[in-house]
Amino acid sequence: MYALIRVTGAVQGIGYRPFVAELATKYELRGEVKNLGGIVEIIAIGDEDRISLFADKLKTSSPSGSIVINVSLEYLKENEPEGLNDCSGFRIVESSEKFDKSYLTVFPPDIGICEVCMQEMGDENDRRYEYPLISCASCGPRFSILKKLPYDRETTTMDVYSMCPECSSEYKKGRRRHAQTISCHSCGPQIIFDEPEKRTDESDDSGIERAAFIIKSGGIIGIKGIGGYQLAVDPCNYDAVRRLREIKGREKKPFAIMYPNMSAIKECCNVSPKEEELLTSSVRPIVLLDRHYANIHRSDNKKEYADNVCGASRQIGAFLPSSGLHKLLTEKTGEIIVTSGNISGDPMIVADDIFREKFADKIDGILWYEREILRPLDDSVIQIFRDDCQNEEARFIRRSRGYVPLPLFLEKALTDKNIYEAFGADLKNTFSLGYGDRIITSQFLGDMEEYSVLKLQKREYADFRDIFRVDNLDADKKIIISDMHPGYHSTKLAQDVYNNSDKNKTELLAIQHHHAHIGSVMAEYSINECIGIAFDGTGYGTDGKIWGSEFLICRGGEFERAGHLKPVRIVGQDEGMKNAALSAACYLLEGNVNIPEGILQDSELSLIKAALNNNINAFPNSGMGRLFDAVSCLLGICSYNSYEGECAIKLQNAAEEYLDRTDKDVLSDDADELDIFLDIENATGENNTSSYVMDTANMLDKLIKLKANEDTGKLAYAFHKAIAKAVKSIALSLREKSGLNDICLSGGVFANRLLLYMCNKFLKEEGFVVYYNRILPTNDGGISAGQIYLAGLLNKS
Repeated sequence: MYALIRVTGAVQGIGYRPFVAELATKYELRGEVKNLGGIVEIIAIGDEDRISLFADKLKTSSPSGSIVINVSLEYLKENEPEGLNDCSGFRIVESSEKFDKSYLTVFPPDIGICEVCMQEMGDENDRRYEYPLISCASCGPRFSILKKLPYDRETTTMDVYSMCPECSSEYKKGRRRHAQTISCHSCGPQIIFDEPEKRTDESDDSGIERAAFIIKSGGIIGIKGIGGYQLAVDPCNYDAVRRLREIKGREKKPFAIMYPNMSAIKECCNVSPKEEELLTSSVRPIVLLDRHYANIHRSDNKKEYADNVCGASRQIGAFLPSSGLHKLLTEKTGEIIVTSGNISGDPMIVADDIFREKFADKIDGILWYEREILRPLDDSVIQIFRDDCQNEEARFIRRSRGYVPLPLFLEKALTDKNIYEAFGADLKNTFSLGYGDRIITSQFLGDMEEYSVLKLQKREYADFRDIFRVDNLDADKKIIISDMHPGYHSTKLAQDVYNNSDKNKTELLAIQHHHAHIGSVMAEYSINECIGIAFDGTGYGTDGKIWGSEFLICRGGEFERAGHLKPVRIVGQDEGMKNAALSAACYLLEGNVNIPEGILQDSELSLIKAALNNNINAFPNSGMGRLFDAVSCLLGICSYNSYEGECAIKLQNAAEEYLDRTDKDVLSDDADELDIFLDIENATGENNTSSYVMDTANMLDKLIKLKANEDTGKLAYAFHKAIAKAVKSIALSLREKSGLNDICLSGGVFANRLLLYMCNKFLKEEGFVVYYNRILPTNDGGISAGQIYLAGLLNKS
C-alpha cells in the first residue's frame, strides 16, 4: 500500500523530517520525506493499518517547537511512485521549491538554546565543550538566518560553512540529523573578540573570559546575539550604566537584566509558575517581574543594582540566556544588563561593519562571529496579567524574537482569494500579511519617524513577501491597508505600494486607528461584533481630530463612535506628548480650573494661554494617555516623559505602592470617600448619533484640592478607579443601546495592569464577556493585524 501524507504548519527548521523518518522506521514503513515549499510531504509504503497508525501518530506528537495544523492522508491507487522502487528503508530526500498556493506558509522563529546543548557545552569530555554557537535540530537561529524557503542549509547564512567529518556524520543520524545549523569548533563560525586597547598581559584567556573581566571591571562590551548586536554592562556599576545611557541616548528608560539561571532571578524577583514557564521556554523572552525589595541585592549580598538601572520601576525586565554565548558569559559575570546595540530610536544593528562604525570607539570590546544575520529581532517582552480569580495570562509589550513569524490562526478565514497587506501605524510599527485562515505579523520594527526604521520596514516587507511567496498565492486581488492619518509614513508606504500595483487587481483601504486596535482583539477571538474600548495616546479620527479614549460599537468591519473624553486643546502636538506639565495646564485652562503653583513658570503659562486664546498650534485631543500624563503631573509624581509612557507608568506605580502599603484589595471601597469621578454627559455625536462624553474638569479640580491632605498614592489609585467606573457606566448604557454584551479592550493605555484589572473586574461583575489582547501587543504593534481582520470583515459584508 502506498500513501501520500502532507503535514502543514511550522514543520521546517525543528528536526521534523528526522522525526518522521524515525517514526516511520518504528512502524516498519518504507518511503521518503521531504520539505515541499512550506510543508512536509511524506510517501509511506507498507501495511495499510501501519500507515494509518503512523498518520494518527503524526497528528498527536511532534518535535519541540513545531506546530502541526493539519495531517492529510491519501492512499495512492496507481503504481509505485517513481524513484521508490529501489527504496529499502525510509529516507530523507532533497527539498523541493514547489509551493502550495492555497495558504501562507508557517515557519518557526529562532529557538533558544535547549537543555541538552547546554549540558554538552558544559561537558569537558564533549567535543562541543564551551562552543558558544552550539545548536541542534531543536534549537538555534532560524528566521534570523533564513534567505528563502524551503529551509535547508543552502538557503540560510550557514551555507558558507562546510561541515567537518564529525558534523557530517552527525548530520545523518541522532539529535542533529538534518540540523541545518550544525557546527562545532572545527567547522562552524567562531567567536572573535576585538579589543581596541592592546593587552599588556600574557594570559591566554578566551575572548569570553576577557569580555567577562572587562564587564566586571566597569567596561561595556558589544555582543553579536542571535537577532542582532547587543551591549552589556555590570548593573551594579553606576558609572558604567551612566556611560551606556550616554552612548545609546537613553536617558531614563529601565534596562533589562540577563541572569545566568532561575535561582539568580528568584533572589531578586517574585516569580510565579507561569512566569517561570515563560522564562525557561525556548523563546527566552524578557518577562517583567515584580521586585522583591526596594533595593535589589545581588546574590553575594555585597552590591546593589545601581539606581540608574531601573530607576523607580517596581519591576525588572528579567531574562535567561538564549544562546551558548550568553550562557557562557553570564556564568562568568553573573547577571548583566543586555540591551539592543543601537542608538535609541534606531533599529537593532545586525551588520558587523555598521556596528563597528557606530560603537567601536565608544565601547571596550566586541564579541562577535562572522555568520551573517539577515534581519533584526529584538528580544520579546512579556508581562503577566492576573485577573480577579488569579488566572495568569501572558501579554505582549513587544513581540519579536522567538514568536515571529508564527501567524495568528483565524477560526474563520478571511475572504477567499484575497491577499491582505497592512502597514500598521507609525509608532511601534509592524506590518502584516493575511491570506485564508492566517495573518503573519512582522517583528517590532520601531517608530517610523526615524529614517532607519522606515528603510528597515521597506526591506522587511519585501523579504516577507519573497519568503512567503505572496505573489504565488492563488488570489483574485490584493487589498492594501493603512491607517487613516494622512501624515503617517506608513500611510505613504501603503499608497506607494498601491501606486506600483495593478490597479485592476488592487484596492487601497484606510482603517481608523482605534478601530484597528479593537480589530486586533476581534481577530484573536474571531469576533464579528462587540463594544470596543480603545485607550491610547493619539490616533487620527474620522473627523480629522486626535482621538484616544474611544467607545466604539463595532459590527462587521464598520464602527460607530459612541463615547470619548471631552476634547481638550493641547498646545504643541509633539511637545504635548512629552511634557505632562503642558498637558496638565491645557486641561485646567480648558476646564476653567485654577492652576496650582509650580506646574509651569509664569512666562510659560502666558504663552500657553495666548496660544489657546488665539487658537495657535492648539489641537483638540481626546487621548486617554494625555489625561494620565496630566494627572501624574498634578499629583507631583512625574511631569515629563523622558521615554514613552513614563508619567503614566509612575502614576500606576504610585497607585500600586499605595495598595501594597495599606494591604488593601484592589477594588476596596475606601477610596470612594474621595468622591473622584468623571462627569458623563450624553451628547450628539457624528451623524447625529448619541455619544457619551467624559468631562474631566471636576475630577481634576477635586484631585488638586485633595492633594494637600491626602496620600498621593491614594489619589493615584482613586483616579484609576474613576476611569474604570466611567468605563462600566458607559458600557452599561451602550449594551442597552446596542444589545451587545461582548467587550474588547485594547490600546497602549491597557498595558496598565491595574487599570485593566479594574475594568475587567467591573465589567465581568455586570455580566459582560471581556476580551483583551494576548497573542498580539495591546499597543500599536497589534494594529496591522487588526487592520487586516477588519478589512476581511468588510469584504464579507
